[in-house]
Amino acid sequence: MMRRAVVTAAIWAVAGAAVARPVTAQTDSAALRRHAAAPAITWGKWAAAALALGSTALGIHQHYAGDNAYRALVLYCGDAITCGVGPDGHYVNSQAEAKYQEVVRDDRSARAWLVIGQVAAIGAAVLFVLELKHDAGPPNIPFSGLTLETASGVTRVGYRIPVRIRTP
Repeated sequence: MMRRAVVTAAIWAVAGAAVARPVTAQTDSAALRRHAAAPAITWGKWAAAALALGSTALGIHQHYAGDNAYRALVLYCGDAITCGVGPDGHYVNSQAEAKYQEVVRDDRSARAWLVIGQVAAIGAAVLFVLELKHDAGPPNIPFSGLTLETASGVTRVGYRIPVRIRTP
């Protein structure tokens, strides 16, 4: 008889656990936040961050290419007579002018990539903030339990933990 009661209680416990739902305090707050923001914001922030990193890297690469082209121009124009500038502002020597145009092209390209990187970084920051704004998790309840009391020349520093006891 006792064994039958234990088996019945175990069956009821398993059945109760199977249909039980977690209370609000036991739910995963990350699961609540998962569907809070639109997928465009959730994935767009990472795409914008990747674009910022990639275009900045390309800008740095183009900047170094422009520096190398300028050094090649300086080495080519070691003699001031070889690389004279005409009245129109261009190099008289066509090879020197071609090297200078390469410097200008690389500098413009570097500037464009760096500006794109900065705009993408700002966009990623905005999307990160927008995702925080749409957070659907539980509210933040600040707790300040630190106490500081002064009385009759004595200063007490302590920590207060509020406890509420409700009686029926």
